Amino acid sequence: MTDATTPPTAALVAVIPAYQEAATIAAVVTRLRDAMPGLAVLVVDDGSTDGTAAIAAAAGAEVLGGGANQGKGAALRLGMRAALARGARFVATLDGDGQHRPEDLPRLVALAAPDVIVIGSRRRAVGQPAARRRANRVADFWISWAARHPVSDSQSGFRLYPAAALADLARYEGRARRFSFESEILIDAARQGITTVAADIPALYGATLRRPSHFRPVADIARIVIMVAGKLLARGMDPVGLWRSLAAAPPRKQEKPDAPTS
Repeated sequence: MTDATTPPTAALVAVIPAYQEAATIAAVVTRLRDAMPGLAVLVVDDGSTDGTAAIAAAAGAEVLGGGANQGKGAALRLGMRAALARGARFVATLDGDGQHRPEDLPRLVALAAPDVIVIGSRRRAVGQPAARRRANRVADFWISWAARHPVSDSQSGFRLYPAAALADLARYEGRARRFSFESEILIDAARQGITTVAADIPALYGATLRRPSHFRPVADIARIVIMVAGKLLARGMDPVGLWRSLAAAPPRKQEKPDAPTS
């Protein structure tokens, strides 16, 4: 994208869902604000009991939530609604555990467009645990099929959404509480003509993270596959979608990601 189409900071709001992230949230917020000065940062505290909310506020974030734990999907929707209420044309999301480098957000912003969701893709990154890598590949296959175009790293929480992709968040209430929301919204957006592209980023695992991931490879991928299968069955398994997801050109990407750093 050219500078003329890159959204100004005033048009962008960052949303960070956080549950028990006291060890990492301050650094994530501080680095994000340093990477994009003037950026509004919303941390959605999803029922943490370890002081996450107070630490995030002290780091300069606006903190939302604070009630009972509702799951990542519900936390994201709360933050997205707040961002849209501020007039955001684009909403960036990233995890609060330090798995994503806040300094990589400009890579996603460079690909911003009103009809595109940008995913920070870890597909070419090194060090991803084998179980997580296999689970992500399974999810990518199914989601690409239902979306009718290749989706790279569909389970990455580092994203840039245009406001149009978030216009009907109410449809997800009462379901999609955990990680399936981030998968389902890619499919629904694709059916509105909003495609998904990828910006390559490094992934941080192992010693660089302060706690195990909340993502459960078997249980969460099973939920995602069941959700996608329901959408495909409603379209007679959509053989055209399968062909397009396998035959289409790969999504646009940026330069090869840097090596992971702590």
